Amino acid sequence: MLFPFFQVTRPPRLKAIKMWDRWFTTNLACAVAYDVAIVYFCGWAGFLYLVFAFFFSIGLHPVGARWIQEHYTYDFDQETFSYYGPINRVALNMGYHNEHHDLPSVPWNNLRKLRAMAPEFYENLKYHSSWSRLLFQFVFDKRYSLYSRVERMKEKAASQAAPGMRDSRTGNLDLSARPISF
Repeated sequence: MLFPFFQVTRPPRLKAIKMWDRWFTTNLACAVAYDVAIVYFCGWAGFLYLVFAFFFSIGLHPVGARWIQEHYTYDFDQETFSYYGPINRVALNMGYHNEHHDLPSVPWNNLRKLRAMAPEFYENLKYHSSWSRLLFQFVFDKRYSLYSRVERMKEKAASQAAPGMRDSRTGNLDLSARPISF
């Protein structure tokens, strides 16, 4: 239930992202104006409904499966996964995870075009076609667990990588995925 709080406080902790720019300020002003309009037209009950919906949006719901889709796997050959299915139309192309991380400044409405323009990068990647199926698979398939996440191996961990995992193009950084151990 605290995940939305951590997600909201994440951008200020990232050094590569400029937080307070014109678009961020515009977005914040629009969000506040929208919230004020909700309170005015629907009362505090309408606003609280949206607040609770925000906090309970991560859970056993097909769109909540996007968190599983992005980083949980039983196949550790690939670090992240995308979802290409019909819910992307109403979820603002949220499923185009690999494309978003490759070029984060590409707007949501152009992520499909990005994938079509660069098939050599995305055609061979594994992906999901149903968030609902993935949710059931995550719950009932014994190959999945809360530890079925992958991480990019850091430079210091690259020395512990299996032989042949290093890539001369990336130096000591191994871009392969491996299970996260806690």
